[in-house]
Amino acid sequence: MTRISTRTRIVVLTTGGTIASGQDASGRNRSGELKGEDLMSWVSLPADADIDVEVRSLLQKPSNAITLDDLMTLRQECQALSRSSDVAGIVITHGTDTLEETAYFLDITLPASPTVVLTGSQRAPHEPGTDAYRNVADAVLVAASHQASGLGALVVFNQSIFAARQIRKVSSFQVNGFAAPETGPLGYIDGARVNLSMHPARPDELTLPDDATLPRVDILPAYLDASPALLEAAAENGAAGLVIDGLGRGHVPPDWLDVIQRITARGIPVAVVSSCPTGPVHASYEFLGSLASLEAVGVIAVTDLSARKARLALSAILASATHGEVAERLRTLTA
Repeated sequence: MTRISTRTRIVVLTTGGTIASGQDASGRNRSGELKGEDLMSWVSLPADADIDVEVRSLLQKPSNAITLDDLMTLRQECQALSRSSDVAGIVITHGTDTLEETAYFLDITLPASPTVVLTGSQRAPHEPGTDAYRNVADAVLVAASHQASGLGALVVFNQSIFAARQIRKVSSFQVNGFAAPETGPLGYIDGARVNLSMHPARPDELTLPDDATLPRVDILPAYLDASPALLEAAAENGAAGLVIDGLGRGHVPPDWLDVIQRITARGIPVAVVSSCPTGPVHASYEFLGSLASLEAVGVIAVTDLSARKARLALSAILASATHGEVAERLRTLTA
């Protein structure tokens, strides 16, 4: 008689980061030193958890070294796993510096199921009070939970569950290193209990060709008396699109306007977000450099996204859309 397993299968993809760090001769942490199997060997799941965990070491990098090509590799790995009917969820361990970017990219380019959960740690596994093993165990529980099904990419950190769109790193060292300043967490993990009290709204995923290459999109921060020369340099040196990390409601210095108009006239899409941790861009003012003046020269206003996430959204759209579709698809994706 053939026995059919009813255990939940979770695949853990490790990519490096603090959560996979070892200590080198200098006394500093060497990110990505620890293989996935070694990391998972120290992770304890609740005794009654009916979960099979498979571990694959995909990358061994600090997350400052993650590239656009790596994002595509991760996406392709998740897509391949999603075709296995017995895979209930995927956990990705990741360095915290760029974790929010990877989470958002996967959220907008993968289907909602199976559940994808990213986690990391602020303290290396060998450091006192490490949060590495707790975060991994919690991420596995969330990935296996039916409550998380269909919610898209999630981030689990410090016993909290966040939507990929809202998550931001808010501390460089504390274990409560991530938050969703605009909305708060979706839920929490308490021991073996997963509680999700909110469901994020999410658009349909973007369809990318398997062999797509994500084009370069640059971020330009606006600040007091900032020179527009960096805008010109980015456009002249190969950027396929630009994202302006704008002031307040989406403003830039007045002398940026002429340069931006020349850039958009060349067919290079330019988007603007607010650099504020909370609050959207809005055409509330009428002056040179206001959002209203930027929109008048073709700039795309992006609501409720950080510059880092808007950059990835624009890059993914450029990889899959014709020029005439870019503005509308970006607005739809980020509405």
